[in-house]
Amino acid sequence: MKPTLLILAAGRGSRFGGAKQVAPMGPHGETIMEYSIYDALNNGFEKVVLVINKDVEQDTFELVDKMTSAKGKISYAYQDQYTEFIHPDIQSKRLKPWGTAHAIMCASDKIEGNFAMINADDYYGKDAFSTMANFLQKNTAPNNYSMVGYDLENTLSANGTVSRGISISDENGYLSSIKETHGIFAKGDKILAEGDIEITEGLASMNFWGFQNNLFDELKSQFKGFLETTPDLTKDEYQIPTVIDQMIKKGMIEVSVLHSGAKWFGVTYKEDAQYAAQAIQKYVAQGMYPSPLWE
Repeated sequence: MKPTLLILAAGRGSRFGGAKQVAPMGPHGETIMEYSIYDALNNGFEKVVLVINKDVEQDTFELVDKMTSAKGKISYAYQDQYTEFIHPDIQSKRLKPWGTAHAIMCASDKIEGNFAMINADDYYGKDAFSTMANFLQKNTAPNNYSMVGYDLENTLSANGTVSRGISISDENGYLSSIKETHGIFAKGDKILAEGDIEITEGLASMNFWGFQNNLFDELKSQFKGFLETTPDLTKDEYQIPTVIDQMIKKGMIEVSVLHSGAKWFGVTYKEDAQYAAQAIQKYVAQGMYPSPLWE
């Protein structure tokens, strides 16, 4: 069985100023997410599941309806599940989704077998999809997890600081630690983080993970602990790197770090959209993608 691709597409894009996942980038108005779906389905993935919310539902439906050759392989999950044990007073004060780990959990009844996860508004490159799909098809044991790691300098924005999960591997190529690091920017030939601390090692995790299906049970278990212990339920987020870190510490999994030397880009800031559109249209001009993308 080929793996499934899970795309987190429920973000509201507060810094970007709108729903990034439906922002046009290609020469015929194609979105970054469409290029990811195209790359995935042509490089080892069988199906796609989109995690969405009611705010972007109609825009997403209209977008997928244009993907003539792909839309039959796409299904949806809504990021409004598993909130029944959250006090209504807390839920009413909650202004944003519960985080990436909660979003993945909401797709549990849509996915059979192993799967990969990406963000809708990030461009990863076709080589990353083929590398991940190849790993997942060859590694199906419950403890075989993976992530794609990018060279940090290939993930920065010219329009402001970024946050990245800085990932360190052990001598066997397994993830030994991942630390969410904020305020990252380039200064000359150095890469600095908040407090002007230089980053000298590690790869950037851009939320391209490979999972086995047993992740769903662990997500549900850890979510209950998150709700009981997190300091501020009105804004704290239940994030997948934290869950993975706990699973590694428990000895449940080994996470293979699959390096990509590609240039990653996304649209954290509204100003990033121009660069993303130019990059994609350059790839189209080079013949990497058909134009229009869907016949």
